Amino acid sequence: MSKKNQKKPKEKSVLDIAREMEEQQQAAAAEAEEKARALAQEAEEARRIAYEKQLREERLELMRLKQGVIAESETIREEQEQKKKYTIWQKISNFFYHNKWWMGIGGFFAFVVGFLIYQTVTTVRADMVVLLVSDDDTFNAMCYPAIEELFEQYIEDENGDGEISVDVYYIPASEEAAIQSGYTGDSTKLFAEFQVGQSLLVISDTDADAFIVPDSTLDDLEPKLGMYEQTEGFRFYLHDTDFAEAVGWEEPLDEDIYIGIRKVKDSFSFKEEMQKNYEIAFPALQKFAEEFGTVAE
Repeated sequence: MSKKNQKKPKEKSVLDIAREMEEQQQAAAAEAEEKARALAQEAEEARRIAYEKQLREERLELMRLKQGVIAESETIREEQEQKKKYTIWQKISNFFYHNKWWMGIGGFFAFVVGFLIYQTVTTVRADMVVLLVSDDDTFNAMCYPAIEELFEQYIEDENGDGEISVDVYYIPASEEAAIQSGYTGDSTKLFAEFQVGQSLLVISDTDADAFIVPDSTLDDLEPKLGMYEQTEGFRFYLHDTDFAEAVGWEEPLDEDIYIGIRKVKDSFSFKEEMQKNYEIAFPALQKFAEEFGTVAE
């Protein structure tokens, strides 16, 4: 993690990265389709040549028959064979045989979608979710249980299951993480989280700003938390608070670590769900600031 005032080159946002991945996939699909079309054209050309060859041979055979060179021909038959008739079950079997690959792919995606829907419906969601967007694996492994316990003090049993629970979702996001992993799986997870309205609170640092674009995704904290010295725009900085000690982190926090909250936009299709979770998360953030913030004189 870099220092607060250290300048970072402008990085692509997670939306830009996801868009580039989609364009690459579309280009690959177009290339595959073009190759398939070329192969189909080659096969059609081969069939045409074979058919023309057959016609020439049949004409020659017919001329031999008319001239009496040959008495009969195995190539030319006076009576055409009757078109084969298929039963309904043979037609169904033929359809499945010729479309088995596409049906297999469609079945796989149907299974995945069905499983995700089942998991969504049957899984009991936590009362609140906190996104930990960073590249510090050690901090995450050691501190995420304590972070969950800390925020459980600030909320009630929102889902009515008789328990108070907070989940911390850790997603690596930095230039180094992007280089090491290609940022494919992690970018997909981060993009997915920002496409739903469940996780509102975000603990992050400036290394991840290029991926989450906080200027447009996080809410301005100044109107309600501006009385605290740690508040600056959409960030509530953690390095000069007792947060590290509270979660069992023995080393000093970097100066750019902060907590923020996602803003609710009218354009979101999940605005209603997001607004409901915002009304849970923001009071928790206020209680957090009351405990760890320093009121400016």
